[in-house]
Amino acid sequence: MEREDDVQLIRKILSGDDTAFGILVEKYQKSIHALAWRKVQDFHFAEEIMQDTFLRAYKKLPTLKDPNQFAGWLHVTANRLCIDWLRKQKRLRQQKPAMQSLEGTRLEEIEESSYTHHISEQQVTERTEYCQELVQKLLEKLPENERTVVTLYYLDEMSTKEIGEFMGVSVNTITSRLQRARKRIQTDQEFLEQESFGHLLLPDNLKENIMSQLAQLRSKFYSFMEQVKSNPASRADILKEASVEIEDMLKGEITPELAHLVVDNIYPSMGKLGMEKRVSLLRKYMDNALDDTERYWAHKSLVNSLAHLRRNREAIEEQTRLYRWACKHSEKYVLRTIAHLSTARCWKAEGRIDDWIQLYNEVSERLENPKVSGYSHCDFLQFGAEILRKNDRIEAALLEIEKLERANNEQSRNYYFRFWMAVRENRLLLYSEKEDWKRFDRVYTEVNTFMELELKKRDAGFPVNIYELVWVVHNVGCCLVWAKRYNEGKRLLQLAIDLGNYNDYNHFMLAVSIWASEKDREKTLHHLKIAQDEYMVASYNYLDSYYPEFLETPEFSDVKDDPEFLKVLGQK
Repeated sequence: MEREDDVQLIRKILSGDDTAFGILVEKYQKSIHALAWRKVQDFHFAEEIMQDTFLRAYKKLPTLKDPNQFAGWLHVTANRLCIDWLRKQKRLRQQKPAMQSLEGTRLEEIEESSYTHHISEQQVTERTEYCQELVQKLLEKLPENERTVVTLYYLDEMSTKEIGEFMGVSVNTITSRLQRARKRIQTDQEFLEQESFGHLLLPDNLKENIMSQLAQLRSKFYSFMEQVKSNPASRADILKEASVEIEDMLKGEITPELAHLVVDNIYPSMGKLGMEKRVSLLRKYMDNALDDTERYWAHKSLVNSLAHLRRNREAIEEQTRLYRWACKHSEKYVLRTIAHLSTARCWKAEGRIDDWIQLYNEVSERLENPKVSGYSHCDFLQFGAEILRKNDRIEAALLEIEKLERANNEQSRNYYFRFWMAVRENRLLLYSEKEDWKRFDRVYTEVNTFMELELKKRDAGFPVNIYELVWVVHNVGCCLVWAKRYNEGKRLLQLAIDLGNYNDYNHFMLAVSIWASEKDREKTLHHLKIAQDEYMVASYNYLDSYYPEFLETPEFSDVKDDPEFLKVLGQK
């Protein structure tokens, strides 16, 4: 995306188009987080500063005199927030007595200290974790002034002129610092650019043509999605028209950038039609992928697409093929080829879940390999436990959860919170199925205590990771609804919405709890409609409506033929 695109996006935002601001956030969030992380030396608080930066930028955007300077202006905002944070920490240290008994410590200070137990990154992937470690390691080799230049140049694609304006020095100084930094990490430079910072080493004219093509495709796609949002009833016709135009743009060479854009963003929004096209494109791209990373991504996406289309036998065959390929070519992918919820459903549908369990146990032996990262180890156990639970292997699932809790033993790791929460969520679900309410309540009390402390800290003005808080509130609320504890679940699901979790499934589950506990038709239909509307325009969904989910929900058994309910779900 070229720099002048910022101007277009800012104009849209000032005209009331909030989706354009989301694009700006996606574009700059990595570089803002990297800047804050470097300044405050704490991943979690850097995340908070990043969020505050974009909130402040959104509020102050009308005051920006030159939209062409948005990138530098945004980084200056982040830098000021970092300085404010550091000053606040210094004041707190100066005010804190040298020795203090626990009895004399304010509750807020105890909570502030104990919260380090829950520091984590947002939902991460193993690749993200690896890249963060690599980038940090490489940046640590550099002096502060060179580190800043490298971060802005590579992570944010700022030009030397823009960096110079941001840092208040000449372009020549920026160029010199960049050259010195390159020499310091010369042996890692090619890998740094290609793997960590997402650059492809292409000739300038070829890269320019590719980016122009992507910009056109994105623009066309967003235009179609805006039409869908304004007129959901015409979704099928609009997306069919969009697919024809997109196909015309895919007749040439399929570059990695183009493949990722279409596969990950565009085709999933087109329902079944898009997913069928996704399968065809991935088969074509997979056999011509540039390297193992791209081939694995394409093959895994193919397996997932077949699973979502319920082409069960094909999905099983491709997953098995991918597993064999990974065993032979790339050990790091083996664990991830097996533990996948959608594909496990295919094995179950074909009456072969015992075969999947046998394969899972075979792959589990690889966890003893010291080269397996902590994240991969935990991720594998989490998905294994969830698949075993969904197939009524309750005791086996509990064993995997116990292994996960033992493996997730480093609170300093940025993935700690994710698996801390996964353990407790799965225990709630497993104890509910066993009707072991004593243990269920014990876990619920633990997570409820965490939620209450976080809410108190937020109300007192202390830093709180809202993403993690919403995650816990929403997931625990769903667990309570599944356990038929509707009033408690309803309270948490409404709280999640109040905290900003405006997603479709939250509203659907709230509708379930309202109908089950109150039979309030108006409120239930209100939240069902929001769920349906949000689902229909979301860019990451693979199916076409909430109607199948509605039919499978036992709480709605008395209204499955009700005209009002069917209408809000888009059924005639």
